[in-house]
Amino acid sequence: MPSEYIWTVSANGVPCRIPAPSDPRCTSETDWQELPCSDGSSICTIVASPTTAFAIDRTGRLLILVMPTHIAIRERVEIYNNQRWIGIWRGTFFIDRPRYSDESGQIAKDISLNEISSGWSWEDKWVTHLDPRKYDKEGWQYSLSFLAPKWDKQCRLYHLVRRRVLKRHMRYTSHDQWIEMTNEESRLFTELAIGGLDVMSEGECLLFALGSDGNIYRRDGIKTNCPGGTEWEIIPKITFKDSDSDDVTLISASPSLATLLAITWDGKIFHRKGITRKSPIGLTWQSIPTPKNKAVICAAIGTKTMWCITADGCVWFTRLEIDEKLKEHTMKNISSEGYQMVTQGGVSRLSVSKNDKVFCISTREKIEIRSGIENNEPSGKRFEGIVDRGEPKDQRWISIHCGSVNFSQVPEYFTSSSSLQSKMEVLLFRKADWRLKILQQLQESTNRSWSAMNGIKGDDLESPDDNNDGSNSIKHIRCQIMQGDVFKSVNVTITTKTIEITGEQMTPKSIENSKIKSVLPSFQRLPQKYLLYFFTGSHSEFECFAFTDEKSRCTFQIDIENIIRNFICCSTRNSFGESMWSVSIGGVVRWHCLAEMSQESKFEKRVNPGESRALTVEGIFENIDCGAKGSVWAVNESGSLYALSSRYNPLSSHDETYDFKMTNERTFKMYEHQKHAVFRGFISFQGSQKGVSAWMCDGRPCPPSFSSLPSTNWSWIDSSWHLEDEEWKYSSEIDGTYDYNERGQGRARRRLWTRRARYDSSKSPWCHVEAPPINYIRLAKQASTETIIVVALTKDGHILRRNGVTRESFTGTNWTEILTDSPISCIHYQSEGMKLWCATSDGMISSRNLQVSDNSSFLSSSDWRHLDMDLSALTQNLSKKSTMNLELTGVSDILYARVGFILFRIDTKNETISDAYPMDNLQQAVVNAQGSICVRGTNITIVRDWRVVPYTDRKATIIAMRNVDRATNMGRGLKNIALF
Repeated sequence: MPSEYIWTVSANGVPCRIPAPSDPRCTSETDWQELPCSDGSSICTIVASPTTAFAIDRTGRLLILVMPTHIAIRERVEIYNNQRWIGIWRGTFFIDRPRYSDESGQIAKDISLNEISSGWSWEDKWVTHLDPRKYDKEGWQYSLSFLAPKWDKQCRLYHLVRRRVLKRHMRYTSHDQWIEMTNEESRLFTELAIGGLDVMSEGECLLFALGSDGNIYRRDGIKTNCPGGTEWEIIPKITFKDSDSDDVTLISASPSLATLLAITWDGKIFHRKGITRKSPIGLTWQSIPTPKNKAVICAAIGTKTMWCITADGCVWFTRLEIDEKLKEHTMKNISSEGYQMVTQGGVSRLSVSKNDKVFCISTREKIEIRSGIENNEPSGKRFEGIVDRGEPKDQRWISIHCGSVNFSQVPEYFTSSSSLQSKMEVLLFRKADWRLKILQQLQESTNRSWSAMNGIKGDDLESPDDNNDGSNSIKHIRCQIMQGDVFKSVNVTITTKTIEITGEQMTPKSIENSKIKSVLPSFQRLPQKYLLYFFTGSHSEFECFAFTDEKSRCTFQIDIENIIRNFICCSTRNSFGESMWSVSIGGVVRWHCLAEMSQESKFEKRVNPGESRALTVEGIFENIDCGAKGSVWAVNESGSLYALSSRYNPLSSHDETYDFKMTNERTFKMYEHQKHAVFRGFISFQGSQKGVSAWMCDGRPCPPSFSSLPSTNWSWIDSSWHLEDEEWKYSSEIDGTYDYNERGQGRARRRLWTRRARYDSSKSPWCHVEAPPINYIRLAKQASTETIIVVALTKDGHILRRNGVTRESFTGTNWTEILTDSPISCIHYQSEGMKLWCATSDGMISSRNLQVSDNSSFLSSSDWRHLDMDLSALTQNLSKKSTMNLELTGVSDILYARVGFILFRIDTKNETISDAYPMDNLQQAVVNAQGSICVRGTNITIVRDWRVVPYTDRKATIIAMRNVDRATNMGRGLKNIALF
């Protein structure tokens, strides 16, 4: 379900949830949904975070509604069972800790107590926690006394006490139901405000409430596993002219930043200054000028703008300045004359989103949106009514909140009744069974035709191109070529057989079209150029062309890729055969064809990845995976998940257009370096030393405070660069490790500047899949049925499985959470036997089977089976820095674990583990559909066969590569690969 909603309340007191996906085709939920209280209470105001809604009914009670999430809200409860073992005595002495207690033994626990908070329910019964590394088979640990610092999993003669952990899970089950929040003091409330979503940690927010006693409160303890928080914390009253004022009538908060506004009965506005993550109640109240010094009756604040309504009904707008370091509004630029009036009357209630989109309740009690809001025109153009998709029609509304929505452009279907219907009709047409069947038959016919054509000798055919002079196919391009560190102007001529490069003071070059393997676009800031790397053989054989504008670069890239595409079409039968997908350092996705027709046998043969032909695919990603039936999924830097359209074919998609929307956010990091000079101290410098310049971004020199972006799809979110930390970090070498140093000792120092940018594309072949922030994705290489197994690991260590993924329904239907007892660091899906492997950050490896029919909301954690063997050779290489660098892959009963630059082979059947196998700059280890292991370091190496030598005195082996395909230096420019 979408995580972005607009919340509103009807005049009858019934709250309504309005889905706000940027692309309605990527979700199954587009209709408005009423969520009345089960006890019939009437709601008067409502606010919401992305996962939780809060409301006040007409009696002043505060209610909470937790929305269904892909990841269960779940808590693990532990009790320690303690026993003293003397003879037949199995209990504890009166001087010992209680028989059931917490870990410290100081707090007694009642194992029969089953009472929990409202909305929660027990998921299972008390069971013994089993971990073969710490406990025996029954879950016991043994020691000499309860206060001993060390516990043993084996019972010895000198052990007198033992303990085990009993665990039980409770789950929040009252989703989409209004429940009264815990309120020990029985307080009543009149207004709510919520914000700080970009300031607080993941799953946290700032919830403020105006009590009937005139005080403003903040809810403490709100987090992912405790959506309702724990207690109320009072905020000091407003001090105005040396006296306390308790006449606050309305409060408002910025959805993104830590800014709280309060409006008094006489129309004055106050701002709570100093609210941060560490100090969520702030420091002081500060007065804010009102428009023309008029009384304000309503105010709403976004990220860069503030809107308000004065007592005469006029709507006003003003820009805001942001303290990037404190993540709060300064309010210094606001003056009574600085407001801009946007309309006279017609609006009764306002709400502003994180991206400063404005929704309102009109005086006619209808929902309207401010159209035309852009970065260069933040006040917009006019208020327009949105299309009412609720039941019954023509509802009247009294409250609205849009703080949790995040779209940068208002979806077209919000204001157009036909837009959504036409988009869905086109989607249904594309998914129609008869159409897909025809396309499949055409594809099979095409494959047979290419197979027949490839079987005919070239002498028997005469190409139509041979009979014309080719003048129409010759293209001339003016650009630059890189020679060493210098760019020289050249003329490039593209003919049907060669590419000719000529220029002053350089030897002409001629490149046969058949030698071209791939291209890779890039961007350089100093000097600013749009680059295109042009590979003609191995990864070390290339030319680099430079252009002054992106459009010229794209035109040249299309021409070259058409040449590559034509050669691939003539030399392969199946575009989704043995292949590789890669993501470059810059996030560019490429498809590599690893099978070509042999000129001798006329059968397909494997191609070394370094010599393969490749085509780029639009999109910016961090990692990617491919699976059965041509399925490809990818994750971008912000953790958003995308699935490649099933209509996409690398060899024909240049003739098709796609209209899926793709967004991404990135924080650009710019390092400022200074060197120490005698008698002058630390100074900036010219040029570079050991590859480091005074200003660096993405490992390359850049101008100070640059504003250029890699493409026109990018735009800045932040208006300027800001220091992440004013303190410098020091190092003895300019290319060394930088650390904080109070004495300022070192030969070089640096500090970090950051600035956020957004990537937007409306013509992408990638369809967004609603999910929590994803770390990476794994797809089954084989599909026994029509369903393709897709498993994802979230950034906070949860495992999700996507249900209903087929060739036709390439995005699937819904998620199933695979429960675990501990956060997971890495996963691996093994198609043979449909087995899922996972590993925790401390090196515990477990597995479980998956069934196609497992499509419930969650799968129990009790089905995991721990790998009961000695993995100390692996775990001793784990550290806090390398826990995120742990990776699993494998085939059949063999697992390969990568820890940093070291590879281990684990035979789960014979329970053996290899000695550490270090590799140069090892970054990734994956398996392809044929069962070969591919390792990516400086080189990309596909290992067809391993040499395994067992030890005779212990369960360990020595491994070495035997049969390999190696692509030299290809791994340098890549950050992720996937093979099929």
